[in-house]
Amino acid sequence: MAVDPVSQMLSGITNNASQQADYPPATKHFLLIGFLGMFIGAILFCFLSFKKRENKMQETIMFLATAISAGCYYCMWSGFGVNKKLDSAGDTRMVFFGHFVDRIFSMPLIIYSLCLVANAEMGEIVLLLGLDFLMVGCAAIGATQLHPWKWIWWTFGVIVLIVLSIQLWMVYATAKEANSPSSFGLLILTLITIVTGFVYPTVWVLGEEGLEAFDINVETGFTVMADLVGKVVFGLYLHFAVLGAEEEDAEGAEKTSLV
Repeated sequence: MAVDPVSQMLSGITNNASQQADYPPATKHFLLIGFLGMFIGAILFCFLSFKKRENKMQETIMFLATAISAGCYYCMWSGFGVNKKLDSAGDTRMVFFGHFVDRIFSMPLIIYSLCLVANAEMGEIVLLLGLDFLMVGCAAIGATQLHPWKWIWWTFGVIVLIVLSIQLWMVYATAKEANSPSSFGLLILTLITIVTGFVYPTVWVLGEEGLEAFDINVETGFTVMADLVGKVVFGLYLHFAVLGAEEEDAEGAEKTSLV
């Protein structure tokens, strides 16, 4: 009797045993660092959101992004959201699907936050979000494939990432031409988003799934650092350097108008 592939996949997800015992110690520690960093970040952004009485959209977005990442990292640290895959050579690889779940939900929030700072048009926002979904989708599908098909999906994902990066830079350039008061802060946020975005495919191609230049411990460590910088550091810089400067400018203009 033939087994329905969808039913088999869902069964593997719902009845999957914890893989934590098979983790190298460093990998488990890096995943725990990722969870704790995102969890602390989520608490901080939640506090900052509650602290403000109005205009709290950015803090709310960052809370949601870090909370989603914290949940995904906890799942991976506890041994779930992880599957084993046999590659073409017969070696067993660990695929952390929790990373893809994290990125498919949290990265659109980061991009939307960036677009709010740049006052981007709705068409630009939809394009950026669509490109992000395509990029993560290519990476997730590639993680399930074997040689040579996984390289095709990796290439598709990198091409979409390049287009996404160009579009992000165009959004920044448009805001700069409009003499946006937050243009320097927007530049920093854009660079953080683009650089951390390129970390993921670079780590994939150099890690165990690609050229095997380094092991899963290094791969996980770089991914965790990129996630923490791309979300927690991004959010802290956004709140204190960008939004804080805008509020100070608004208060100064209000005082001047009263005089």
